[in-house]
Amino acid sequence: YSQSFLRAAGQDIHNEKGESVLLRGMGLGGWMVQEGYMLQTASFANPQHKIKKTIEDLIGKQSTDEFYEAWLDNHVTKADIDSLKSWGFNSVRLPMHYNLYTLPIEDEPIKGKHTWLDKGFELTDKLISWCKSNEMYVILDLHAAPGGQGRDEAISDYDTSKPSLWESQDNRDKTVALWQRLAERYADEPIVAGYDLLNETNWEMDNNIPLKELYLEITSAIREVDQKHIIFIEGNWFANDFTNLTPPWDDNLVYSPHKYWSYNDRETIQWVLNIREEFGVPLYLGESGENSNVWFGDAIRLLEENKIGWAWWPMKKVESIAGPLSITKTTRYQNLLDYWNGNGDKPSVSNATSTLMQLTEDLKIENCTYQKDVIDAMFRQVYSDEAVPYNIQDIPGVVYATDFDMGIYGVAYKDNEVADYRVSSGNFTAWNNGWSYRNDGVDIEKGSDVINYNGYNVGWLDKDEWMQYSVDVAESGLYNVEVRVAANEGNGAFHFAIGDAAISPVTDVPNTSGWQNWETITVRDIYLEKEDEKIIFYVDRSGFNLSSFKFIKKATNNQQAISYVSAATDNETTIRVAIDKPLDKSSNFSINDFMVTTNGNTINIESITLDDENARVLIVTLSDALSFGDEIKISYSGSNLQSSDGSKLATFQDQIVENGLDVVYAIPGKFEAEDYFNESGIQLESTTDNGGGQNVGFLDVGDFMEYKINIVQAGNYAVDIRTAALEEMGGIKMELIDDRDRVTEIGDFVFPSTGDWQSWQTSTENISLPTGQFILRVTITQPLFNINWFSFELLTGIIDNDRIKQVSIFPNPTEDLINVKAELLNPSPISLRIWDINGKAVISKRLSNSQLISKQIALTGLASGVYVITLGDGQGVIYSDLVIKK
Repeated sequence: YSQSFLRAAGQDIHNEKGESVLLRGMGLGGWMVQEGYMLQTASFANPQHKIKKTIEDLIGKQSTDEFYEAWLDNHVTKADIDSLKSWGFNSVRLPMHYNLYTLPIEDEPIKGKHTWLDKGFELTDKLISWCKSNEMYVILDLHAAPGGQGRDEAISDYDTSKPSLWESQDNRDKTVALWQRLAERYADEPIVAGYDLLNETNWEMDNNIPLKELYLEITSAIREVDQKHIIFIEGNWFANDFTNLTPPWDDNLVYSPHKYWSYNDRETIQWVLNIREEFGVPLYLGESGENSNVWFGDAIRLLEENKIGWAWWPMKKVESIAGPLSITKTTRYQNLLDYWNGNGDKPSVSNATSTLMQLTEDLKIENCTYQKDVIDAMFRQVYSDEAVPYNIQDIPGVVYATDFDMGIYGVAYKDNEVADYRVSSGNFTAWNNGWSYRNDGVDIEKGSDVINYNGYNVGWLDKDEWMQYSVDVAESGLYNVEVRVAANEGNGAFHFAIGDAAISPVTDVPNTSGWQNWETITVRDIYLEKEDEKIIFYVDRSGFNLSSFKFIKKATNNQQAISYVSAATDNETTIRVAIDKPLDKSSNFSINDFMVTTNGNTINIESITLDDENARVLIVTLSDALSFGDEIKISYSGSNLQSSDGSKLATFQDQIVENGLDVVYAIPGKFEAEDYFNESGIQLESTTDNGGGQNVGFLDVGDFMEYKINIVQAGNYAVDIRTAALEEMGGIKMELIDDRDRVTEIGDFVFPSTGDWQSWQTSTENISLPTGQFILRVTITQPLFNINWFSFELLTGIIDNDRIKQVSIFPNPTEDLINVKAELLNPSPISLRIWDINGKAVISKRLSNSQLISKQIALTGLASGVYVITLGDGQGVIYSDLVIKK
């Protein structure tokens, strides 16, 4: 395998046996080419030549040379390559700085000649030998070309005071000569997968003509001495502009784009898939990374599903969470950074020298922090949705909040912000606001708790976020849990769960007068079984930080009664009841032992069953459907339900069932644009419009929002749409989707600019709507505007003149009673319904089967507000209008 040359073969990369090879690599960034952000020097020294000068000005040339010698010796060693292999990588990408292989043109003794240096070649030879022993490939990448190939100084060590690669024929000649020298040296080395000619050019040029000419010249020079190796080609503008770089000019060529901070869907890579398809050439993603674990797993899955090899970036940085290895930032190094930033005292030469030499020691892999969650996300999580332990934590004992399971979003944890998609969305997102400890979406920061503490806490907790922990319960029984919290407000709340069953009531978090002022809250009487392996911490209300929770054994009395914990709707006809002990499946689940009421009225129970996947959950199935606005209560009065230890479920009375059913907006009615149940590409921001709250913004063509609606009455409607735009017109399309997924367009509207993103204007359009429940989809057709709300008003009462002659509803507005008088054209059974603003029928009456109707309806139990009254026969609604109750 490792002794086999690789070659472009159609759209794939093959070895000499004709087998497809998918490269999974790590870029060795920061080794030969330092970048300021990797050392946290970017604010004062971003490219390497400025970093080196900053160091030299402080400690002198000799000590600086010794620093760089140690840096090169320690940054990448055989132990690093051995580790990469063990983690799952089969290749590395070597970012080379030309000045380790040859002199800068300004230092050449004879102009136009090339003095070759041993250091770069020796380091490359070492790397190749380490990779050979691990059966790994090496891609040689000219990261810093003579003169520098891009305006971004740090990437290529571009010195603006000297001619760039594109401004100097001497630099161009040296680049060509260097590649020929490398190709000549490694022509017969199969461990070298190929030559990445120029990394991330970012330079203004006409139609990429200078880049194309240089690529052709380098290719010709390489092929004079090496016919075997792949040539990797990157586009201009950070590798992704391939204008004039197609079709391929060599039969062993691979195109190598880069990908950062964009959405991980096929649409974002379709452009490069088109190049592969059109020209029959392989693809290799030469760089990606610098994002969250969620982004890593999604991106690699996308690439490998489309048969694209990849190399991640980089392996090491100072104080990093987004790579596999983090270099420790010592206090002394921070003091040195503070001095260079103008915020600290100047250190002595000896102190600064020892600080920097300590940094070269901290570079060694044995002194770095291994970020196992990053590697897990890049390999295991790409093809597995199983959550695995970060640490297995003992019970009784302390569970650290930061040590939740490793796994994909929604399986190991849930967080509202999990990745940075700034290239696609236009907005930066900090997936871990504390930038500490782990690279998942959970926000972790260094803290100051002193009890049961590992140095970090979870913060920025939002409602409905949760984390799952792997535990080893030593003994079944009752436990008290001491939870360490800090809050600067008093709104937070949480509970514990196993699977989807709560095992503790919702517990309020007090205001501790500071985000690092830690207090202990004790949650009592949580029952755990030895078989319980996963525990979930669930955030019911935001506004607190979490450090740890300690389980303390309280009792081993297995005859402790089973207790009700909580209940919640699962769907319109199902309630899930959580109890604190697993039930015995042989228990008698009698519907007569339970009672469910909605809004004070008893509803029929169809069945009671035990959840097959969680014996702490009872499933109560109802005969009648629930609505999102219902007040639901449940009671139990039986004595037959028991656990395997013989303990009985204690009776309970009128416990509130959390109603989590989706909001269904009534039409006619008004709802906020941000209150969608589903969306794509939508972002929210605070609004200054009347009423405050949020508005929908940053809209692109194709973005959409979906709302569940109940159209109480068919008819003609006026729809008001509240919008704001700086200078361009906006547009939307409205569609209804029925329960059979049939789509009907109901309107296509445009809105004028209003002069400012928060200068609001209401536009009114007329539409026709049928009756019934639908999904309303609002799709953006013209971008660059904001939306605050939608309002639908029935234009007139509906009268079906073919079936009804006249109707009188009085008094309207009314207080307690309303009279209905109607004359039908033919006798017919008529039903009368009154609907509230949420689309729920609050009154239903069957009227006489006659031609003349006269009925008085009591509205005593209804709150003040606007209602819709409808009359209907077997064919549908024949009359509707609005009723106002004072």
